[in-house]
Amino acid sequence: MKYDIEIYYDNDFECLLINVPDEIFLVADLVLSDIQEDGSGIWLDAVDKVLSKQSTYEEISGNACVMKVKEDVTKVVFNFAEEGEQDHCLVETEELKKIFMLWDEAIENKYGESN
Repeated sequence: MKYDIEIYYDNDFECLLINVPDEIFLVADLVLSDIQEDGSGIWLDAVDKVLSKQSTYEEISGNACVMKVKEDVTKVVFNFAEEGEQDHCLVETEELKKIFMLWDEAIENKYGESN
């Protein structure tokens, strides 16, 4: 994996959290705001659809972010960026898939297969 990703349980907030490098900072917002602890589901499906060449482009809108998936790079856009703030980041689509899979694994480890 290209990026140093840390997924951990926060005792104060009683939930899983994720740390990602600054260059892909919005991936954390996507995971924590839109995917949450339900798992990557449709988000990962969209990535897989493009990587398997079933589609050349997929776009999913969540509560906080929009994910625009292309084969090589995915653009994550934060819907609520204020003026002067960076509103998007780019992440390699293959790497994003790995991050989603790590997140799903952390959820499975926390809740077991019943979630």
